Amino acid sequence: MKKILLICLSSFFLFTSIFSQENYFENLLIQKELNPSIYYEAKQTAVKQQLPVSVKLPEGILIDVLKVENGVILYSVIKNFSHPFLDGEVLTYSQVKDRYDLSNAEINWGKSLNETVENGDSDTKLLLIPDWTNDNVLSFDPVTGSLVNANYIPSNPGNLASPKHALLNPAGFISVSDQITDLVQKFDTSGNYIGIYAPAGGVNNTILDNIRGHAYRPNGNLVVTVGSGGNQNGVPEFDNSGNYLGNFIAIGAGGLNSPFAILFRMNDVLVTGSSSDAAHRYDLNGNYLNNLITGVNFPQQIIELQNGNLALAVFSTPSGLGIYDSNGTQLNFFTQVSGLRGVYQLPSGNYLVTNSSGLHEIDGTTGNLIQTIYSSTNLQYISYVDYSTIPVELTSFTANLIDNNIILNWTTATETNNSGFAVERSVDNKFYEQIGFIPGSGTTTERRSYSFTDTSPGEGKFYYRLKQIDYNGTFEYSSIVEVGITSPKEFALMQNYPNPFNPSTTFTFNIPANELVNLKVYDVMGNEVATLVNEEKSAGSYSIEFDASKLASGTYFYKLQAGEKSEVRKMLLLK
Repeated sequence: MKKILLICLSSFFLFTSIFSQENYFENLLIQKELNPSIYYEAKQTAVKQQLPVSVKLPEGILIDVLKVENGVILYSVIKNFSHPFLDGEVLTYSQVKDRYDLSNAEINWGKSLNETVENGDSDTKLLLIPDWTNDNVLSFDPVTGSLVNANYIPSNPGNLASPKHALLNPAGFISVSDQITDLVQKFDTSGNYIGIYAPAGGVNNTILDNIRGHAYRPNGNLVVTVGSGGNQNGVPEFDNSGNYLGNFIAIGAGGLNSPFAILFRMNDVLVTGSSSDAAHRYDLNGNYLNNLITGVNFPQQIIELQNGNLALAVFSTPSGLGIYDSNGTQLNFFTQVSGLRGVYQLPSGNYLVTNSSGLHEIDGTTGNLIQTIYSSTNLQYISYVDYSTIPVELTSFTANLIDNNIILNWTTATETNNSGFAVERSVDNKFYEQIGFIPGSGTTTERRSYSFTDTSPGEGKFYYRLKQIDYNGTFEYSSIVEVGITSPKEFALMQNYPNPFNPSTTFTFNIPANELVNLKVYDVMGNEVATLVNEEKSAGSYSIEFDASKLASGTYFYKLQAGEKSEVRKMLLLK
């Protein structure tokens, strides 16, 4: 009897130990999902200590940095691609080396990924999937799911740290929400970095902190889910220039807790909450209606299918892919592949899903795993983009004050049936008047650059926008840029920029009254080497570019003389 009791107790403790290990492993992955700074710290520490960020073994095991504990990097070891939590374990790198043969392993040391194009860029339609391992965005074929470009948006240190969601903005650029940088960034459709989209002015954790998914309202405004900071458990809204407009969905509205993904449907909005375990439903103005789907453990991306049904990726146990009708009634729940983040339905009816082992195709009827398309522990949400719907892809629009004139410059990556650009100006950002028209390039896939000069508009603040007009008369407005012009109160010569420089730099100076102005450059012996200005100039601010390509490296001085006032500054030419 004692022997039987001991056997039963041993079995119980063995089961409890295994269960506890699986729970511990899953909980660590959940913490990484909720707070990617844990993972980011581990990745940065691994690079500093010259240890791997990730390892792929030939036998189909994925090893990835997970967290730093007491100064030691811990790695997650995923052995089951369909069910990442199953049989997973946490090891130090020393334990990894002792347990596994790394001689034929594919090791990522955390360096920038070189571009890898598998099938070339597809025409105009792609699937975009961010990846935390390399802090980049991959592209896949939306028909077959096959890899197109493993570095479509390359790693961009300082701007991408844990990219979660990439979308096509209505204005024609790609927006990427990043959980670590707390920013929504802008890229053109070739993957080139443009700049910060939201919030305007840069990082502001009272507005955005630990952001996840994002979407666009029918009016084109941006909405973003927030997991920490001043707007924790809310969904802030931004205009097309990235200016914060307040919260589209109020903090905690309808019990929303730790929001992740947003889906706009015809008549409502769905937001998944990882801690409220629901897909919350709101009207198109952000007012709470009800909980459409409940009882799901850590729901992430939710999409609307062609037939109006919904597909929901569920991350935590019991996890899998939930299929629901438009009213939230469950039709199926596929558990053959678990720990899901992203989901997309192929034209075949099969589904693509991402989890902690990669991108997988599963059968649309049975949920059985068909193939693993790409192995990675950190693929995120899946987004479909169609660039053929963009009449003109505007990649930049800037305004600069030069010699009391305002110079507008803009570039396009592609154009379709583009008649041209009406240039509009406003003094109050409400009423705009057309001040010029620049013809477009019709239809082209080549980059085009345009410029317009607003000559001496006077003093004050001015707002500019472009009205892009198609041949059929349809039009779309660009974002707004603003410039202020004031007469300088004092004589001033600014430090050249850049400095040191090679081979050119820019001098900026202010003249408070009409004067004869002289700007010259001298070497260290006092010899004049260039005269840049020697004429009467009206009061204002001026910028002059200096090309020193014919001069030797060394220290130079530049002197500004205006009437009886003068100033000298030093600069350094380094070739």
